[in-house]
Amino acid sequence: MLAILIYTVINWVSTGTFQIGMLWSALFLPLLFTTFLFIFDKIFEKLFPKQKKLQGEKDDINNFVNKMNAAMDKDGGFSITDYRTLQESERFQKTLKQLYSIKKDGETEDLTMDYLSKKFKKSTVEYKAIQIIIEELKKME
Repeated sequence: MLAILIYTVINWVSTGTFQIGMLWSALFLPLLFTTFLFIFDKIFEKLFPKQKKLQGEKDDINNFVNKMNAAMDKDGGFSITDYRTLQESERFQKTLKQLYSIKKDGETEDLTMDYLSKKFKKSTVEYKAIQIIIEELKKME
């Protein structure tokens, strides 16, 4: 817009005639462009509303993890290093996601709470955490 205004002024000074069409384009084009972007954004928001669903699902997962953390805190048998171990354990994280899907969609033939509770050795921190989480899930049902 500024470039068009500068060009219009330079053209006016050099030729001695003022071109009103240049001034109108300097005023009209930014409004047209902004309106076009706004309409385009609204149309795509209606056609592809996935972002809100993904955010809602992330919020659900975060709520689930927070509730399970609270249940584990209530038990009181976990130290900071235990939490770090659980966070770094890929098997535990995968099992936690599977437990969330059980909470959300229910158990299937291949994926049950009993099966998931037997994935870890009884002497591990993961086993103890999974047992607490499964008990909490059973209370939620």
